[in-house]
Amino acid sequence: MRKGEDIMQKLYYENPYIFEWEAKVVNQREKDNFYIVELSTTSFYPEGGGQPRDYGTIDGIEVVDLFEENDTIYHVVNKKIEKNTVKCKIDFERRFDHMQNHTGQHLLSSIFIELYNAPTNSFHLGDDYVSIDVGLENITDEMVKRVEDRVNELIFKDIQVKSYILDYDEAKKLPLRKLPPTDVDIRIVEIDGIDYSPCCGTHVRNLGEIGMVKILKTEKYKNMTRVYFKCGRRLLKDFQEKNSIINNLNKKLSVPQNEILVKIDLMQNEIKNLSKEFNLQREINSEYIAKDLINKCEGDIISKVYEDKLFDEIQMIANKISSLCSKVVILSSIPDKKVILTHNGNIKINCGQIFKEILPNFNGRGGGGPKFAQGSFENMNDINNFIENLIDKIKNESLT
Repeated sequence: MRKGEDIMQKLYYENPYIFEWEAKVVNQREKDNFYIVELSTTSFYPEGGGQPRDYGTIDGIEVVDLFEENDTIYHVVNKKIEKNTVKCKIDFERRFDHMQNHTGQHLLSSIFIELYNAPTNSFHLGDDYVSIDVGLENITDEMVKRVEDRVNELIFKDIQVKSYILDYDEAKKLPLRKLPPTDVDIRIVEIDGIDYSPCCGTHVRNLGEIGMVKILKTEKYKNMTRVYFKCGRRLLKDFQEKNSIINNLNKKLSVPQNEILVKIDLMQNEIKNLSKEFNLQREINSEYIAKDLINKCEGDIISKVYEDKLFDEIQMIANKISSLCSKVVILSSIPDKKVILTHNGNIKINCGQIFKEILPNFNGRGGGGPKFAQGSFENMNDINNFIENLIDKIKNESLT
């Protein structure tokens, strides 16, 4: 971190709660239909250290991107800034969300070290989820609860969070979780007496502003464990959504919250039993339909179009027919727009080869082997024409 009066003043270091301010336009240049703006002072935080960038405006013009070079932050806009002095504003709801979750990460990481000597190897703060990768191959539910209890115990004590800049030698004297790869001045974020971390991000003033930390789930990642968690407003929204779901389940299942899982287990068992009974009835029904089609067939080809049966059901019927007689079977499902061609192997036609030859002529896709083939189509007209052509071709083949 450089020193000097020529260096841009970064307000988020001095006070991360500043979300409106005035600044002078120091420089502005056009590049690729965008304008890159340098301000005399800024509270816009660029992406870095696992924390995403801020959103906001300069004189009402949206800042579409931010980047930092040589300790200077550059603001990318899609319209030229016309004034020399401008009013700037950041989305503070987004900023505060980042402050809560970034500080929560510092606290969570320090407690994993305190309780299990497990360092944090990476940190992700995104719009969808927040996570850390912890140096533990396995984390039990009991360990998660112990970490949560300790973290929230400290939050409830509303311990101060402060930041300051030290030179490298001074920083080395602190019990840092990890030394940064630099030998220049280092910004330290300290949770009073609990955690000391080199960090350039934005943080709350006191742990109480985090509200609460909840670990949502853990999963194995390489030789570590990825820990997903939420803090503050994110956690409140998550709780509100889940509470709404639970209340709806209470009403639909007519049971209290602590009996929901028991009720669901009973319903799943009932569904499994009903499914077995249904499949048995389908098997019986398929055999009945197969015998009926065989009895009504006067030639060597059984063909039927079903407007109310899905593909798996016509496949079951086709298999039953093939097990009962030596006939060519052509069945189609209108709902699934699919056609089956099959036989029991005693007929000298290759189902897959026939489909390969004529399917493209009717905008069909599919294929198969000697005894079974299937094809799918875009519309009913193509299915009808395909079946008509298929029957003519099979009649020209030797069926004995």
